[in-house]
Amino acid sequence: MQNNNLINYLSNFFFSILGKNNFSLRLPSLIFSFFSILLYAKIAKHYFKSTKEINFTLIIFSLMPGFIIASLFYNKSIYLIFLTLLFIYTFLYYRFFSYILLALYTFLDYSFISLYFGLVFYSIYKKDTRFLIYSLLLLMINANYFHYDINGHPSGYFLNLFMVYLAIFSPFVFVYFLYAVLKTFKKPNLLWFISTFALLFSIILSFRQKIRIDDYAPFVIVSVIFMIKVFLNDYRVRLKIFRKPFKFLLVFLFLSLMFFDILLLSSRYFINEKIFFQFNYSQKIAKFLKKENINHIYCNDKIFCKKLYFYGLQKGNIYYINFDEKTKKVSILHNKIKLYDKYVSNLYKK
Repeated sequence: MQNNNLINYLSNFFFSILGKNNFSLRLPSLIFSFFSILLYAKIAKHYFKSTKEINFTLIIFSLMPGFIIASLFYNKSIYLIFLTLLFIYTFLYYRFFSYILLALYTFLDYSFISLYFGLVFYSIYKKDTRFLIYSLLLLMINANYFHYDINGHPSGYFLNLFMVYLAIFSPFVFVYFLYAVLKTFKKPNLLWFISTFALLFSIILSFRQKIRIDDYAPFVIVSVIFMIKVFLNDYRVRLKIFRKPFKFLLVFLFLSLMFFDILLLSSRYFINEKIFFQFNYSQKIAKFLKKENINHIYCNDKIFCKKLYFYGLQKGNIYYINFDEKTKKVSILHNKIKLYDKYVSNLYKK
């Protein structure tokens, strides 16, 4: 399966304009997060009439830990969020253009298979035969183009995936998300199908293989709108004297979300130190290698090697970099003789 096709296209575009540096590495994520919020505001107007409700939806969406991570750190999640919202927006307001976008997405990144998966069931629910055929066709093209395969054997990755989703939403908000999914089951909308079936797809696969969360979470996180709708519907059907528990629930979920965001950003090891310090670590390793006059390398981990190439190292066949993702240990070998091990791995903790 081809990896990071989308992020490579967009990153290379910004690198060609701004050069290869940390600024050009982070800037695209911030730009796309800003336009994602604007798109979400347009989409929210389709579902809410009150300006207060729209603004509240935007606040919750912006405070989602998964959205903050995608906005601040280098990964493809923010691009997937933006492109998913762009499709939803055009689907709601300019239907013809949304079909063109869907066709373009098939060759952009393999992660869009989750989007097509949700649209297949949406078209079945709407009894739209043409859209069903179109979605199935794009799903098959995407899977074939990127050689999407399901492998592995029954494993215990589900719990890991569940914990990551807790982190992306914050624990209590994720529980409410699951409640909202069940509550909206009888009258689902487009966002419900996209987020729910992306979640189900990732869960099903997690029983057989390790899941890359940035392939699925961007499609799940768009669910904020129907979560807010569920809450408002529950709140409005009650008489005023019975609304206090819902006000308490709202305050509790909002404060828990804020608390989790603060904890997330202030704690280096809270979720996954790899997310926060992946490039800081790679930069330190690259500087160390250059200091030792090691400029031409090859690695056991292609992704880690790409990060080192980004910081000026070049491909070679003499110095071998062995990166252990579990222990975060880096070993440097010269003609199969180990030169450095423990000292380099300690750079990760500094």
